Amino acid sequence: MSRDIAPNTPERDISDRQPEIAQQKIEPVGRQNRDREIPYRITERERQTLFDVGRFRTVAIEDLVSHRYIGNDKALREDLRFLLAQGLVEKRTALVAQGRQKLAVLVLTKAGKRTVETGRADPQQAIYSGFVKPGEVAHDAAIYRMFHKEISRITSDGGVPKRVILDYELKRNVYSPLAKARALAPLEYARRQADIAHQNHLKVVNGKIPLPDLRIEYEDADGEMARVDLELATHHYHGSHLRTKAEAGFKMYGDASTTGRSPVFEEREITASILSL
Repeated sequence: MSRDIAPNTPERDISDRQPEIAQQKIEPVGRQNRDREIPYRITERERQTLFDVGRFRTVAIEDLVSHRYIGNDKALREDLRFLLAQGLVEKRTALVAQGRQKLAVLVLTKAGKRTVETGRADPQQAIYSGFVKPGEVAHDAAIYRMFHKEISRITSDGGVPKRVILDYELKRNVYSPLAKARALAPLEYARRQADIAHQNHLKVVNGKIPLPDLRIEYEDADGEMARVDLELATHHYHGSHLRTKAEAGFKMYGDASTTGRSPVFEEREITASILSL
């Protein structure tokens, strides 16, 4: 697992950085502090790190090393010291694997969220800040790994990723209009439910609208917009829950520890449909 990284560097000089870092694009950014703007500079790579953390809400440090920094642990540590010292990200260590292991994760602070939203290219991409419930940290962090696994397939087929949508956003788009339709007669409600599902490219299964953990919107090799809905299967799933997700058309991922710890995954037809992280 990843080692803890202490934010013990309050300041830094851009000129002291490694040569390959100094050559990167540097952009001025303003940070609010006691009603006044305090300017600092941020590299394009640091901005992309903030973007990754913000759009996935919770990202494990070890996964950033693997995917964003391509194994360059030293570069991540340098960037992270600055981002932590400037109050743009926050680090927590969560206990996972039934308390046997530690997982260091990052989330954006409110200042980090403002920074990303100021410079992002796609205003439709949702950006999140703050920690979720402790019990959900490991699950939410694994979504970033699932994304990269699926993106490898998309790009190998000539696709170009455009946007990621977490279940938080889908819940808002689905549950809010559904709540307003509760007073309708059963038949009218069912019709309204079907309309809402269709508008969000989802299905009604057994009277409910299942939501994926992650949706990736991308442009395929022919230049057409496409999407894929992904679900992270865990050992907490009941058989009916997993089958519902499958009927909804979600592509499912899980790791070896997940599929080996629950009798749900002993069902051959279900196990065969789950891709390995």
